[in-house]
Amino acid sequence: MTIRRDLDALDQRGLVERTHGGAFFRQERVAGKFQYNSSIKENLAEKKQIARMAATMIEPHDTIYIGEGTTTALILRNMDPTLPCTIFTNNLGIIAETNSIAAEIIVLGGTYDATTHSLAGPLTMEMIRQVNAKKVFLGADGLSLSAGMTTPNLQIAIINRSMIQHTRGKVFVLSNHTKFGLVAEMSIAPLKQIDVLITNRKIPQDFQNNLDQLGVEVIIA
Repeated sequence: MTIRRDLDALDQRGLVERTHGGAFFRQERVAGKFQYNSSIKENLAEKKQIARMAATMIEPHDTIYIGEGTTTALILRNMDPTLPCTIFTNNLGIIAETNSIAAEIIVLGGTYDATTHSLAGPLTMEMIRQVNAKKVFLGADGLSLSAGMTTPNLQIAIINRSMIQHTRGKVFVLSNHTKFGLVAEMSIAPLKQIDVLITNRKIPQDFQNNLDQLGVEVIIA
C-alpha cells in the first residue's frame, strides 16, 4: 500500500506514468510547437521503418485518410505504386511523394499552416464530413496512458479527431518509441480509440499490458 501511495503521488506530480500494477518514468512533456521542416530528419530511419509497415496495411480500392506529420507523409514512398486506392489528406508533405503511383490523391482544402505544412480550418472539416474512409493513418506527438494521443496544435487535434470520427474501419497510429509517455497540450483521442499502433521497437511491458487490455494491436516495424 505504501508503494502504491508513493506511485500515486509521483503520478500526480507528473513524474511517472501509472500502469496496471506499476509505473514507468515519464519523459519530459512535449515542449513547443511541432515544426514540419525541422522534424523531417529527426529519427528518419525509424520513421521510414514505421511508414514501410503502414503502407502494407493499405489494400486495393481502400479509401483512407492520412493525417499531418513527417512519418505519415512517408507512407506513399513505400506503397506499391500500382496499388489502386483513394487517399484524402491535409498533409502537403505527401505531394512530394506522389510521383508515378496509381493512387488517387485528394487534398482536403483549408488554410495553410507553415509550421505543420498542412491544411486546417472550417473548409477542411467540411470536406472530412463528406467522406467515410475505411482506414485512417495518423501521427502522434505524444502517447500517454492517462492523456491518450496528444498534439501541441489545436487545429491538428480537431482535424485528427474528425478523421477518426469519419472512419468506419481501423484507426492506425504511427509513432516512434520517443513519443511514449509524452503529453502535449491538446487531446486527440483516448488510447482505446486506436486499433493499431505501429512503432519501431518494443514498448515498456506495463504500457504493453495496458494496451492489450484496451484492445490496441501493437506492430513492431
